[in-house]
Amino acid sequence: MSKLLNNYNELKKKDASIIYLFRVGIFYNILNEDAKLLNRELGLKITNLSPEIIKCGFPINSLNKYIEKLNKKQLKYEIIDTAPKELNIDSYYKIINKIRKIDIDHINGVQALNILSELKKEVEN
Repeated sequence: MSKLLNNYNELKKKDASIIYLFRVGIFYNILNEDAKLLNRELGLKITNLSPEIIKCGFPINSLNKYIEKLNKKQLKYEIIDTAPKELNIDSYYKIINKIRKIDIDHINGVQALNILSELKKEVEN
């Protein structure tokens, strides 16, 4: 979270008028002053992570709903995607589906290592 906070602070120095929405995994996190503003304007619940970090957020599948609300309130925002570009949601589902298809009761050690090796290559690519 400290890396995210540093990024937030640097962005706020450049333009404090923008609300920064950080994509972290399957959520968008909003920090500190931006979180307080969205708590007041949109009713998002605030969580205290430490004395210097508060946050609020919403799931990525709710992005369009919140963009509409931000636009309606005429709030300036920017989406900061911190997720690695190669690991999008489709990639996660593809890997999860491969794992689901494994017949654990009928696999030997060599086959298991080969599957792990293939999955590792997919994640790295």
